[in-house]
Amino acid sequence: MADPKKPAADGGADRNVDQIRDILFGGQMRDYERRFQDLNQRFEAELTRMREAQEKRLAQIDKRLDDQLDKLGKLVRQEIEDRNGAIDDLESRLQQAARTARAEVNKALDALAQEIARSDERLRGEIAELGASVQARAGEADSALARTGAELRAEKVGRDDLAALLTEFALRLRGDFELPSPK
Repeated sequence: MADPKKPAADGGADRNVDQIRDILFGGQMRDYERRFQDLNQRFEAELTRMREAQEKRLAQIDKRLDDQLDKLGKLVRQEIEDRNGAIDDLESRLQQAARTARAEVNKALDALAQEIARSDERLRGEIAELGASVQARAGEADSALARTGAELRAEKVGRDDLAALLTEFALRLRGDFELPSPK
């Protein structure tokens, strides 16, 4: 039976030890608990303050990022508009230059066609003059040839006359030819 009392005595002894501990250290433990609660409250307050500060900083950073992104977006849109405007301006200048070049080429072609027409007309006139000159010279040559032919006919011995002369000469050389006597 001593055994069942032992556990009861141990439970009472534990209570006694707790009471003794409370008497000896109770004030300090309450002071420690109060300090831990104050420290815990300060820690939670500081943690809350840090969270709020962090959220405030993140909000500021988000705002700055949003502002910077808006500025960059505006700059990009402005750059796109400027580039599109420059491209449109360049296209219009190129079209104007093409029209100007086309007009200049057409003008040069017209001038060249007129120059060719004038040259053609001048050359045709010169060819006509040259043809008339050639015809005049040909006419002169024909008349000179006709005159020379007439002179040659007048001065030349005819074929028949020459044949008769040579025949007579040959006959005389042979001695077959007798001259008629003068009457």
